[in-house]
Amino acid sequence: MARKDLWSWLKSLIVAVILALVIRHFLLAFYVVDGNSMLPTLQDGQMVAVNKISYRFSGPKHGDVVVFKKEGEAGLSEDRVFIKRIIALPGDIIEIRAGDVYLNGQIAEEKYIDAKMQGDFGPLFIQENLVFVMGDNRHPDGSWDSRRFGPVPLDTILGRADIIIFPIPGRVH
Repeated sequence: MARKDLWSWLKSLIVAVILALVIRHFLLAFYVVDGNSMLPTLQDGQMVAVNKISYRFSGPKHGDVVVFKKEGEAGLSEDRVFIKRIIALPGDIIEIRAGDVYLNGQIAEEKYIDAKMQGDFGPLFIQENLVFVMGDNRHPDGSWDSRRFGPVPLDTILGRADIIIFPIPGRVH
């Protein structure tokens, strides 16, 4: 009897591990925010749930908060995972003047920031299969983003951050 119970328990454990790996690989992943580049939206140490399947059915949108992999280049000693907000999509023109972000010639509405930037940038046309990302922390040296390392290839996006899991659950805006 004990052997049958052990086998039943072991089968359940194997199924659970396989299911968890499938979910982690294809559907949902969890990442911890490291740093202050997404303040005030996301705090250092918060855990977010990243929807890995959403972009299989539709493309990213302006304002999506995404997690992407950046290869060891542009001052990085190794591959890293970043979390930033999509500001411009393929075909858009991005420009920063007097602290305001202009998207296709119009001032972008950015309710999620708490400070204007210093300095100007662009204009820059975003090529096909690329997006321009920025952190929400627009204070001087608040975010290392596409202004420094350039647009991000769409195929490096791991998913869209949808929900804050820890410490206080909520939606990512």
